[in-house]
Amino acid sequence: MAKEPFPPDFLFRKLLQKIAVFHGVSLLAFLILATVFVHNSKSRLATQFSDAFRDLLISGDNSQVLVGMTKPIQVDFLGVLWRPVSAIQEFAVPMGFRQPSRYLYSTVRIPIYFDEDRGIKAGQLIFYYTRLSSLWWGLVAWGILVCISIPIGLFEKRRMFSDYNLLVIANINKSKADIAAQVAHDIRSPLYALDAVLKNSTQFPERQRVIVRHAVNRIRDIANNLLEKNRQPGPAFTAGDSSGGVLPDVHLLSSLIDPVITEKRLQFEAKPGIEMDFKLTPESYGLFSRIQPIEFRRLLSNLVNNAVEALGDKGAVDVGLTHQGSDVLLAIADNGKGIPPEILTKLGRRGETHGKDGGSGLGLFHARSTAESWGGGLAITSEPGKGTTVTITLPKAAAPAYFTSEFNLAPGRPIIVLDDDPGVHQLWRGRLESARTKEHNIEDHHFSEPAQLRAWVKDNPEKAGKAICLFDYELTGFKETGLSLASELGLCARTILVTSRSEEPRIISECTRLGVRMIPKGLAGFVPISISPPAATAAAAQAVLLDDDAITHMNWEWSAKENGVELKAFTDPAKFMAAVGDLPKDIPLYIDSELGENVKGENIASELKEKGFTNIHLATGHPSEKFKHLPWLRVVTKKAPWGEKTEDQV
Repeated sequence: MAKEPFPPDFLFRKLLQKIAVFHGVSLLAFLILATVFVHNSKSRLATQFSDAFRDLLISGDNSQVLVGMTKPIQVDFLGVLWRPVSAIQEFAVPMGFRQPSRYLYSTVRIPIYFDEDRGIKAGQLIFYYTRLSSLWWGLVAWGILVCISIPIGLFEKRRMFSDYNLLVIANINKSKADIAAQVAHDIRSPLYALDAVLKNSTQFPERQRVIVRHAVNRIRDIANNLLEKNRQPGPAFTAGDSSGGVLPDVHLLSSLIDPVITEKRLQFEAKPGIEMDFKLTPESYGLFSRIQPIEFRRLLSNLVNNAVEALGDKGAVDVGLTHQGSDVLLAIADNGKGIPPEILTKLGRRGETHGKDGGSGLGLFHARSTAESWGGGLAITSEPGKGTTVTITLPKAAAPAYFTSEFNLAPGRPIIVLDDDPGVHQLWRGRLESARTKEHNIEDHHFSEPAQLRAWVKDNPEKAGKAICLFDYELTGFKETGLSLASELGLCARTILVTSRSEEPRIISECTRLGVRMIPKGLAGFVPISISPPAATAAAAQAVLLDDDAITHMNWEWSAKENGVELKAFTDPAKFMAAVGDLPKDIPLYIDSELGENVKGENIASELKEKGFTNIHLATGHPSEKFKHLPWLRVVTKKAPWGEKTEDQV
């Protein structure tokens, strides 16, 4: 719970007290500085007067001194006393001047000498000036400071009250956000079970299936809306958003599409005749592309808006995500009136539009130019009277190493599910049953509390030592998290975090540190599940990896353990070259192309080929065409090569 802020009137009183102390100290400082300044200036003037009349004073021509000094000194001094060594020649300027009170006046004493070497003293001139002059200058400077501080104080008062109001609002919003996050967490979990049931509800009448599907979509909309408000400081995107110079990066497309469709359902809920659906399927699972998230959301928002406007008040908009070869295909289809062929060929150019009053044509132009800037494209197909489909093509990107692209099971290895929501347990039971895990001697154990898990691991150390763990991150009512329990029980190497917080950098960083992989909870119903047959000779297999990326090491080490491969992994090319010399010449060597500090993996591979090694692979994200000048080099992806059949790219 946020700490209650101090009220602004209390803080302002504290500020006034500090200002009062400051002004007291500053007044004293100004008076001291003014006194020093005035005394120094009077000393300089007195010295000048003394130098001017020195010869007359030494010669004893006092009348000339009185005549010459009387008028000039009255400007800067109250008076001057001449006190020679011989007291009989004393005089005052002006005549009749008497020594005033030392409390109200200050003096400057200038000694006069007969010789230039200042050996024989003739006497001294004593100049008197009022102390009020220094007091006056100190008060003037202090008064200026006070005048400046008054508007500053008023400004600070307004700022305090404004900051206090903002802090109160922030505390309220934080409380709302915490509640929203918890509610969204609790709502989303049963949705996965409902989705699983809905996919196998063909025995229901069509009308009932439509009602249930709409209800599930509405609940998902509420959960997504709550999560988006909790995660974003403002709207996820607006019509004027830009990428802000953010470079494209690899992102999971389904996690970007789902919130946009949610927002669009909410935006067009005043049109009950419009049906909108994002068809997430197992084929859509794990599709990544290198994009800018804000621009991608803006692109999709504009295309969905176009589709809805083409429908009027009734119709359907379907958003689909598939892949074909090395491309990802995002399709936005409507069953509206369609576009005539003569207009269809012009769409996508700047300023070209169709069927929109006041339309500028910038939506389709932006979508096309943005997709092309990411290495993709845009295509429009339409049939008058049947509808229009806009397809965005994007280059497919490799999934991050922490992302679980496939849930590969091994016979005899149990599965542990830890989640505080019964719906998630029901989802995994259904999926594992469909995968026929029982026939492969794969047990599944389900826990909702940390104490239950600890007790089972303690009583079954052998099973726990080889189990695959599916842990939720947040466990309602418990201080432990799925990550802390995996670390405590020594299960990190075989744990997959199934969480709705899979995009949070802090969670990703912690998973990377612990060697834990992840599945977005919203995609748990779609992750492919496979069961590998036992390999008789797998335990004897060996391989060597050279890569400077910690996540790649984590992924390969996971896969090697799962498939009984003895993997030697290196990050330093020098240590790699020192160790590889003692290994068999036919051992599989996997080398990244980019090894940091301008070190290229293909150059190291060439050295190894000269040393007689015959099983060299370049494990890289670069296209194989880049290395066609090395026909002997096997170019593969950065995905670990065990557990499934893999083919070289060249």
